[in-house]
Amino acid sequence: MENTLIRKLTWLLERILIALSLLISIVVFLQVVFRYVLSQPLFWSEELPRYLLIWTTFLAAALAQKHRAHINITLAVNLLPRRIQKWLRILADILICVFLGVLVYSGSLVSRVTLHHRSTALQIPMAAVYLALPVGAALMMLYLLLQIIDDVRNPSA
Repeated sequence: MENTLIRKLTWLLERILIALSLLISIVVFLQVVFRYVLSQPLFWSEELPRYLLIWTTFLAAALAQKHRAHINITLAVNLLPRRIQKWLRILADILICVFLGVLVYSGSLVSRVTLHHRSTALQIPMAAVYLALPVGAALMMLYLLLQIIDDVRNPSA
């Protein structure tokens, strides 16, 4: 079950992840050049890649959910009949969805609390960093809900 909006969202998410990865690489390269070649370290060059990596991690987790690429243990489940495996996966997905809902809620609270706190070097609101959690969890939840709906509509697949 994938409509045009979801395809466009996935396309955008992939491009954002590519851009973040490139930006991390460029900033780390500049950090090395300025620190070891020019002996003039950039004061912000450690903080920015760290925050970009946090965003990359949560957005990539959402993309992994879209492709069902998260690690899982199927040894015992594979011994069950196919129909039971399917409904067990749906139940597990629902529980994961509830957990992601908790992450969205608690991540939003943390972001709101840290709205006026500033990062040391970049002086950006720390909420911009902490928003990676609820945004990534919400995207994971969206993809997971679509997968649950698809699994319920096609129980024999």
